[in-house]
Amino acid sequence: MVNVDEVAQAAHIGRVGTLLLDPERELTGKLDAGDGRPCPAEASHPDVDDMLDDLAEKVLLQKGSVFVVPAGCMPSDTGLATIYRY
Repeated sequence: MVNVDEVAQAAHIGRVGTLLLDPERELTGKLDAGDGRPCPAEASHPDVDDMLDDLAEKVLLQKGSVFVVPAGCMPSDTGLATIYRY
């Protein structure tokens, strides 16, 4: 199973080479700007965002690749999967 905390921290330090995302999934919250740690939030919170979206942005900014993959083809049930650089 893919651990969202682990992926978020790896993306923060540039270790994620490829990120796979399920377009039907959403994880409400945001990533901590200081250490990349996920901060879940209620959907009604004014600062809420989609953490999967934030992960994609972080990976792209660090020259990684992001692919949207249908749920039936995803190798995990968390809505994301990764291939690490090192």
